[in-house]
Amino acid sequence: MKKRVLLGLGALVLIVALVYWFAGIKRGPLPEWAPKHPSPEFRRAAQVIKPGLPQAAEGARPSAPDETYYRSLPAAWEFFGTLSDAQIRQFRSAGKIDLPVTSLTATQRAALDKLFAIDQGWLTQLRTSGATEDLSNAEVTFDVRPSGIVRMMLRVKQPGGSMSPPLPIGLGHI
Repeated sequence: MKKRVLLGLGALVLIVALVYWFAGIKRGPLPEWAPKHPSPEFRRAAQVIKPGLPQAAEGARPSAPDETYYRSLPAAWEFFGTLSDAQIRQFRSAGKIDLPVTSLTATQRAALDKLFAIDQGWLTQLRTSGATEDLSNAEVTFDVRPSGIVRMMLRVKQPGGSMSPPLPIGLGHI
């Protein structure tokens, strides 16, 4: 009986290890500000983005990171981690991906809303820039600066078709 229990536990451990391996969830070094129990989306983002000094990014907000910034950074990484495989491939090959808010999946929109719930300043700034209540004229862009800094930008399509100045969030580096 004892032997069966041990074999069962061994098989369970093997199955869990295989699930992590096939899911691409790696247990590499995470930033010091990472959540205590990072989500699979956060770990997925950590496979692409490396922690860095976001204040070094050109135009990255804030110029001197504050507590709110570091509280919202894990949510921004989780949002990045919701990108599909095809979207991540596009980001890696082109160094940029534009996502109209209306094209976000339900999971992506929930992750963006989580970011806004942590730091409502982003939503306020979008509305000040002319975003509609449902953000149907807003766009999220992930790009890589020449310095290697990865940033997320929020922009609003204006009535004339032009885009508002970006509201950038430095995420880390490639």
